[in-house]
This record gives sequence, structure tokens and C-alpha cells, in this order.
Amino acid sequence: MPKKTVDLVEKARQCLRARELGSKHYKRADRLLDEIRKELDPGGEIPLAGGKKAVLKDNFQNTNKVFRSHGISRFELEVVEA
Repeated sequence: MPKKTVDLVEKARQCLRARELGSKHYKRADRLLDEIRKELDPGGEIPLAGGKKAVLKDNFQNTNKVFRSHGISRFELEVVEA
């Protein structure tokens, strides 16, 4: 197999593996966010190290539509300065 083809095969393998790993991590993050949401109301804060805090944000607060160039979850954690 020519070197260029070998490089493409390796790049494709790595790309597919990265997507697979990303998918697993997103699923875990979604599950953890669901658990946080059960214990924290929107606007609630979680103290973090380094003078920061995570705030539970409701992306649909006061609206039924949110326009973004990608999928959007209703809730997300936003990291801000404490």
C-alpha cells in the first residue's frame, strides 16, 4: 500500500475513534447534567476551584425557541468567575 494510503487509513481510524470517544463522553456529561438538574434549580451555583463557579443555565428561560447553528440542550453548566 502506498504511504499516502497508509496515512489516510490511520487518519480515518483516529477520526472514527475520536468520534466514538466523544460520543461516550457526551452521553456521560448529559447523564451527569441530568443528575445535577435534579438537585439544582436554574441559576443555582456550584463553587469550583480557582475562584470560579458553575451556574446552571436554562437556555429556554422566557422563550420557546433558541437559535443556534447546532443542537442545543435546555440546560447547561456555564463556568464564570466567582
